[in-house]
Amino acid sequence: MSRRPNLASPAPIQDILQKVLTPADLRQLGLHARLRHSWEQAVSAVLRKHTHLADFKRKTLYVEVDDSPWMQELHFLKPRILAAMQRDLGEQVIRDITFRLK
Repeated sequence: MSRRPNLASPAPIQDILQKVLTPADLRQLGLHARLRHSWEQAVSAVLRKHTHLADFKRKTLYVEVDDSPWMQELHFLKPRILAAMQRDLGEQVIRDITFRLK
């Protein structure tokens, strides 16, 4: 049986990510982190349990919802949620929120 070669010492994850991801990828990850934080500030903990941020395209945030009653509740709250997120992120970042069932 051959021996396994010695592995290099562990590298910081930041160094690995910088080698693998492009600057555009890193900016996109930063935007998604900001969107998630803004969503968590704008929506109650109860609603967060029934939602999942699915995608962000063309300044529209796509949110998956567990079931129809929660989706209806979110449609009623959408103007307030969108306004809170626009105050946090800026109107040029997010223009709309679309809810869809999981």
